[in-house]
Amino acid sequence: MDLHLTSEQTLLRDSAAKFVEAAGPKVARGFREQDPSFAPARLQRAGELGWLGILVPDSTGGLGLGLTELALVLEQAGRGLVCEPIGLAAISAAALGQGRTPHPMLKRVMTGSTLVVPALQESAYGDNPLAPRTQAAGEDGALRLTGKKMFVCADGADGFLVSAARRDEPVLCYVARNAPGCTLSTTQTVEGRKLATLSLADAPADLVPPHSSSRNAVDALTNLGLIALSSELLGVMEKAQEITLDYMRIRKQFGKLIGSFQALQHQAANIYIRIESTRSLVYQVAANNDAYRIDSAMAVAVKAKASEEAMAVTQACIQLHGAIGFTDEHDIGLYLKRAMLLSSLLGDAAAQRRRYAAIAGLTA
Repeated sequence: MDLHLTSEQTLLRDSAAKFVEAAGPKVARGFREQDPSFAPARLQRAGELGWLGILVPDSTGGLGLGLTELALVLEQAGRGLVCEPIGLAAISAAALGQGRTPHPMLKRVMTGSTLVVPALQESAYGDNPLAPRTQAAGEDGALRLTGKKMFVCADGADGFLVSAARRDEPVLCYVARNAPGCTLSTTQTVEGRKLATLSLADAPADLVPPHSSSRNAVDALTNLGLIALSSELLGVMEKAQEITLDYMRIRKQFGKLIGSFQALQHQAANIYIRIESTRSLVYQVAANNDAYRIDSAMAVAVKAKASEEAMAVTQACIQLHGAIGFTDEHDIGLYLKRAMLLSSLLGDAAAQRRRYAAIAGLTA
């Protein structure tokens, strides 16, 4: 699929590609099992480039761009295995800046000096984001949250955007990491980074109001997260394909380049089809939706597609490498591990299909 980009979008994509040159597999390896698992200075550099405020209206200091621009940046981040949580920071900034009065943390999040990440998931099975079990009590200026959030990318985070139920309605709240009643327990992932369980026991929180065009602040942030993760998964698939095709052009077996074997050519063609069909869906949804009012069914469909195809593509790439693809020393395995992490966040392909069926009214 050929993207018809404006000159500004092309410049943005090229700028992101240049930023990614300083990342890559070697850097990703160096951050494994580190705390934090990224370079704060690089996150601040992304803030200087304006990417963390890419969706924030220019009236409040952001770039005021759209989902296509966000996808272009995160696609490149996926290609380079960038460890800095640019996507999570960008969608959190969008959430903090969506009310009539921006949240006091917005400026710091947009500069990268403070990291705020979403904390929306309560199980591995694809919860309904509009029916959180975490409870919010109290008035707007004195909210208290009680509940538990899972699979939170809390490395280096200073605060969280937490979904909760208040008077049977979902609300989005900001909770500082050092707030009373807020505790974290971490688990190592196969990718090398940690995911956290966030426990809240009557923790103080600030209400984050929705954008005037949003159905709900929780719904808007969830959908932004699905698009952001899908865009990064697209980049992971692309780079894994490039590495694999390069290998097939130089690896010989039975006296011939393995790229000349028809069975492997068929496999490579299938990989290409999976990537291009994912690219088409990601950019069509990005181009046809407002950042604060994304069609929930389409956001879920994009994440289901990207999660499934990223796993299939990276697994096939390892198979095409043969035995060396299974070693930790070869870069291709890092792309599978990154795909495993990203595809699981906010629910894997199966979880997204269940949610799509519920949205479409196809469940009993």
